[in-house]
Amino acid sequence: MFPFKHLREGKQVWFLGDIVFFLYRINRFKIRSFLRWFIINLEGGTLYSVTLRKIFATYHGVEIGMYSSMGCFELNQYGPGTKIGRYCAIAEHSNAFTANHPMNTKSVHSFFYHEVHGYTQNNLLHRTHLIIGNDVFIGHNAIILPSVSLIGDGAIIGAGAVVHADVPPYAVVVGHPSRIVRYRFSKTVIEKLLKSKWWEKTIDELLPDIESFQKPLDNGTTIM
Repeated sequence: MFPFKHLREGKQVWFLGDIVFFLYRINRFKIRSFLRWFIINLEGGTLYSVTLRKIFATYHGVEIGMYSSMGCFELNQYGPGTKIGRYCAIAEHSNAFTANHPMNTKSVHSFFYHEVHGYTQNNLLHRTHLIIGNDVFIGHNAIILPSVSLIGDGAIIGAGAVVHADVPPYAVVVGHPSRIVRYRFSKTVIEKLLKSKWWEKTIDELLPDIESFQKPLDNGTTIM
């Protein structure tokens, strides 16, 4: 749509991106919605946009690694204090909550604890900090509760899962309440992948070795 090549990681952000970032401080829903749409098209989509990541980190409190996309850029699906790694695939209808409604006050209504309504100056919610690792898949309608602080690298969260506890690297988690049903690979393969930290490379650096990402490694480990 726009005559700009999408930004590659590590290169200078177009000056238009800086302008959009500055204008985003105008807290109006329609303006912010348009600016997000504009910068996504300008910088080649959510997979590549540097400015969009800067906007979410600064204005929405969500850090998103390069090449992660889909649901992590949906407003209010991932609460402030969330850090998402690189190369993650996150369904648009999944949610991660970093705070619960207060239960020991007279009312649970946000009028009384959230400053957005203008009735209180301070946000009384206690937020946790959620870290989602690299190369994580989170399925449709999955819910991550505030009791979770870490989802390990390479983990898979199945559709509809309600996750209430931390998830180890490369675990496959399903169900309500969630449970680990298997690991994607054997312990030996998992250790090699974690040690390699391949996700720290850019997509351009990985392309010469793309065939290694297209063949099965092993059959994993089933939890009995």
